[in-house]
Amino acid sequence: MQATDIVEELLALQEIDHRILKIEDELGSFGREVAELRETVETLEAQVMRIRAELEEADGRVRQFHRAVEAGRATLKRLEARSVAVANMQQHLAVRSETDTARRNLRAAEDDQLDAMQDVETARETLHSAEAELGEATAQLAERSAAVEELRATLEGDLQHCGDSRRTQESRLDRRALQLYRTAGGGGRQAALAELTGDGVCGRCYTAIPKQRQAEIRARRHLAVCEGCGIILYPGSLV
Repeated sequence: MQATDIVEELLALQEIDHRILKIEDELGSFGREVAELRETVETLEAQVMRIRAELEEADGRVRQFHRAVEAGRATLKRLEARSVAVANMQQHLAVRSETDTARRNLRAAEDDQLDAMQDVETARETLHSAEAELGEATAQLAERSAAVEELRATLEGDLQHCGDSRRTQESRLDRRALQLYRTAGGGGRQAALAELTGDGVCGRCYTAIPKQRQAEIRARRHLAVCEGCGIILYPGSLV
């Protein structure tokens, strides 16, 4: 096989490799997209659970302070009943002091109860909003996952076809040319061939190529690599 033919076969192989890389990148991006959506759903689920716990805790405090209010009212009622049955001024002052303390305690318990009730209302509103957001995110995840699976199946079919084409293309090349291609292209992860520009420099790293080697490359007598970056060089007239 002439050098010109080998370069053309290598360029065809490189085109297939670029297509494979593009498909793999698309598959990777789909995986990352779904993973991000799933992470969002998991974050919202954790948030909903936390808010529900806060709501339950606030409900518990409402019940606790309600019991405190009821007990305070009962204490105040009992003290008021005692105040009418005192026998002397000393007893009257003592009952009055206890009554004042009971009223303060009752007002504090009522304030605490109102605060807890406000916390419950806030937690319920926050929970409603978080559950709605979670529902939207879950629906988006399900919808996008279905679409991605359909696209993934198509791309995986394309990837298999490209793999078959690549093996066919490799079979047309001799071992030396294929090894040179793999070395220059990092196993297909980057371009393995670059054009020798009209100015006589490498099309990838722009290293100046000696005149004699330029003539050999343009004469297409054998494969040549850039001494600067190791890429396979070919004359621009091939493309």
